[in-house]
Amino acid sequence: MGARTTTLGALLAEAAEQRPDLAFLTSPDAGVLTLARVHAAARSVADALRRAGARRGDRVAVALGNGPNLVVTLFGASVAGIVAVPCDPRLTTEETERVMEAADAALLVSERHHPLAVSGSAIVRPLGGPDVEPSGPLVTVVRQTAIEARGAPSADQERLAGPDDVALILFTSGTTGRPKGVPLTHRNLLADARAVAEAHALTPRDVALCVLPAFHINGLVVTVLAPLVSGGRVVMPRRFDAERFWGWATTHCATWFSAVPTILSLLLSRPAPPRAAASLRFARSASAPLPVAVLEAFEERFGIPVIESLGMSEAGGQVTSNPLPPARRKPGSVGIAFGNELRVVDASGAPVALGEVGEVAIRGENVFGGYLGRSAGDPDGPRDGWFRSGDLGRLDADGYLYLTGRKSELINRAGEKIAPREVEEVLHRAAGVEVACVVGVPDALYGEAVAAFVKLRPGATTTEPALAAHCREHLARFKMPSRIVLVDDFPRGPNGKLQRRGLVDVYRSITRNEGAPP
Repeated sequence: MGARTTTLGALLAEAAEQRPDLAFLTSPDAGVLTLARVHAAARSVADALRRAGARRGDRVAVALGNGPNLVVTLFGASVAGIVAVPCDPRLTTEETERVMEAADAALLVSERHHPLAVSGSAIVRPLGGPDVEPSGPLVTVVRQTAIEARGAPSADQERLAGPDDVALILFTSGTTGRPKGVPLTHRNLLADARAVAEAHALTPRDVALCVLPAFHINGLVVTVLAPLVSGGRVVMPRRFDAERFWGWATTHCATWFSAVPTILSLLLSRPAPPRAAASLRFARSASAPLPVAVLEAFEERFGIPVIESLGMSEAGGQVTSNPLPPARRKPGSVGIAFGNELRVVDASGAPVALGEVGEVAIRGENVFGGYLGRSAGDPDGPRDGWFRSGDLGRLDADGYLYLTGRKSELINRAGEKIAPREVEEVLHRAAGVEVACVVGVPDALYGEAVAAFVKLRPGATTTEPALAAHCREHLARFKMPSRIVLVDDFPRGPNGKLQRRGLVDVYRSITRNEGAPP
């Protein structure tokens, strides 16, 4: 399904025409929506956005959490030819305004209790009724002057969106710097959704359990658009809940789910009912490096193959993936390219030899054209069609990619370059470790030192000295963490990704309180 469609709105319309009664979207908390109802609700949102003053090509911020309202609002923007700017609804007023200013968005779609919601705004109730989120989202005119000052729409502004028009603007998570706006066209998003469906052999029999936020690229493209392309269904709780996860999977006969490594670790730390995973044919891991120890423990305990993948906002979601069984999966690798070209290059952009570490570069229909507000010659954008991702890795003879870290995350200890992932892999093999994260911290003697932060599994009694002893057995002396800190949790982004910059701030706070030099 969807091979000939060129926009998200057209994809939804085609799906609703072919299978109107398919129960496409299930919310365990709110109810079920058929494809016909999703399509009708999206058209209702499109009409409301137009009434509020939005035109084709305008940008509208969407601050909604997981659920039917978010899905139909994103599709509704597409139906109207409007650019959606998904925002985490947990952002503060100041943070939301900053995103809207950066994206030049004059409208906000939010729940009625959002701090920026304006009294008297147009109420959209596309999902009215007792069974599915009856309150509906709120369309708020945040910058009225910008809407009123434009005059009558031109003929060009009245036409429908095309494949090369921007559909979404996503902002990077900003783990290592200031978030950047990533405009993605309908062509980018549909190309990647089709690549996900191909990589995971998705069929109309599949049911995706969406436990990642759909206002981020992984949740949206992988577990909403790819099932729509392949004719499958989606189960979307409001948020991930380790206590309810297996119940959702069993009740709704989920066949796969996409997660971040932290979610797999959390599921390993909690009991699961017998045969909880009977319907699941695979688990997908992306958005952050998956420790091999976590992959092996998950597969051994639950009997579910874990498919490690590489994704990024700039590529519309997925870049590489391990194939499904019985094809070969390689633990520690993020797999082979699907739907795009991939190579590993040196500083000049030339491909390096097989097995040599370099920067991962990608090219394809799914890859964006450049960051928001940047010129065509922006060195951070694609060059000659190739986007240099900032990820470091190597290719083996079979085309499988192994990541070694981010250029910006390499720790420079007196000239020795240390990849945090190598140290994290060692820590994850230690008994009792649920999550480990390694960062470079300021050091007066070496410039940077290695610091490790570890969260233990419930009931574990491992100590910092025991973890240090474990590291000494498996790491060269210069790679040893100078400090191992046990923490209750980590600073995280909304998609569960660990925020490394936040850990550097934690380290500074610890040393400051101890009276040591920061």
